[in-house]
Amino acid sequence: MKYDSFHKVTIAGTLSCLLLLATSFLSSCIKDDGSYDYTELAEISIENIPAVTEVLAYVDHIKISPRFISSTEGEIKPGDPNYTVKYRFGHKGMGNFGYDYEAQKSIVWQDLTPASGFDIDVPADYSTGAYQLWVTITDNRNNSVTSKQYDINIGSTTYEGWMVLCNEGSDERVRLDMISKISSTKTVVAKDIAAGLPLLHHATSFIVWTQDADPGDQAYIFSREGSYELDPESMECDPDREYNAMQFAFDPGETIIKQENFGGPYYDWTTRYKVCFGDKGNAYCYQDGTYGAAFSTPINTTQEGTGAEFRVAPYCGYSWMRPWGAGYGEYMLFYDIDNRRFMLYDGQLNRLQLNVIPDPGKDETNLFSYNTGKDFVYMQSTRRSNGLVYTILQDPATGKRSIYGINLGGATYSQELYIPDVDAPDFERATQFAFDTRFPLLFYSVGSKLYCYNLGTHFTTEMNTGLPAGEEITRLKFNLYLIPNYDNLANQTEEFMNQQYRLIVCSCDGDTTNGGKVTFFDVDGVNSTITPGEQYTGFAKIVDILYRERKI
Repeated sequence: MKYDSFHKVTIAGTLSCLLLLATSFLSSCIKDDGSYDYTELAEISIENIPAVTEVLAYVDHIKISPRFISSTEGEIKPGDPNYTVKYRFGHKGMGNFGYDYEAQKSIVWQDLTPASGFDIDVPADYSTGAYQLWVTITDNRNNSVTSKQYDINIGSTTYEGWMVLCNEGSDERVRLDMISKISSTKTVVAKDIAAGLPLLHHATSFIVWTQDADPGDQAYIFSREGSYELDPESMECDPDREYNAMQFAFDPGETIIKQENFGGPYYDWTTRYKVCFGDKGNAYCYQDGTYGAAFSTPINTTQEGTGAEFRVAPYCGYSWMRPWGAGYGEYMLFYDIDNRRFMLYDGQLNRLQLNVIPDPGKDETNLFSYNTGKDFVYMQSTRRSNGLVYTILQDPATGKRSIYGINLGGATYSQELYIPDVDAPDFERATQFAFDTRFPLLFYSVGSKLYCYNLGTHFTTEMNTGLPAGEEITRLKFNLYLIPNYDNLANQTEEFMNQQYRLIVCSCDGDTTNGGKVTFFDVDGVNSTITPGEQYTGFAKIVDILYRERKI
């Protein structure tokens, strides 16, 4: 190949430039004074933290005790000024811890502060779900950072068990606790589980309604200062889901303090009627399962749409048969506390009103007048005789108390029991009552004393509860399951079904923060005796107790 003079000059120039660069590089290397710092960065390992930590919400603590090891310095001790350790806790995936209105952004992470040294020990007071823990250690001398992620799974304590509604402290702050059934062999007490519930006082009642119909399970908490819907699974509260706003066509202008549901002769997977009571003595009712159903005008009137005519006691009587057959009526019993009389709601009329009950005719059982002239004390629905409703009334003149039994178990209603003046120790001072659904027995309490009154023999026996003399019984109850059809219960074992017939005695020793107690008793209806069973402590002053059922 031939090259002309131009190419010869170009090649020569290129060689000259390369030679010059090489000479400069060698010269600079010869002049290097060796002043560079080649200090090796230590490797930090994080040990003694499991990859996955599992805890129970509102029961357990999130506990970790990490060790930090330097490849050059060995184990790093707490308080070493050369290192800074930081823990950040957050949801794994979607989720946050609220909203920072000042910064106008969601709170995605929380910093956890060590209890001592490097150890973390914080209550697991968070929603159930999967979380992440980021552990970061920084070498303050060179700002090198080592971090590692760990999983923390917070399990549910609200799936199934006893919901315990309390008033805490002298100001009676509303608190919802739970005797949580974790497994067939493990039960734990979880406190203050209604996360997100606004500060309320003077709790009145609680309901969890289990059903297969839309919108499914529902849970509500009631107090004298407001009432709210809870998530039926987690029992957390969204403050925007205030009861009146969610359940009424328009604001009733009063605080709702209680709700009762009545299945009626309807489908066995849903309810038929919902009834709620306000603090001004009004009652409201609507038929469930209809489009846009909501509470509207009070039913404590004898003419629909005319406004409330009288006040009613916050109790509703009905048959407790499960499921209700087509031959059953849809009667509900109320008590007019202004005119001192029983009133009847007949759902088949589909009218928002109560009806005056005519006294029995000559061919009917006539034990008493429905216009009693007495003050209301207590009402309870049972399964006896297919649906006997007991009511305790007090004569305003003599102070004597009477027991009325009205049967709503068939396609009609009838009088079944009347004890005009109950002769029993301290009965006129009794504050808590519970009628047995299997036996003709009434349990009532005065202070720490518990009595059993036989409705047939009229004989009274004081029960041995083992409670100290200074303790106060705050609630008595037989917890019949609320699900419309017992065949739909997830647990249908004999032991579980018989749990309905155990007497629940809630008491408080004077410590209204941690002195509340729940004791279960097995009832011997033949001999009118009780035998103590499980006992759970650490509650506030108990107002209501209810089993959170699970369906198939």
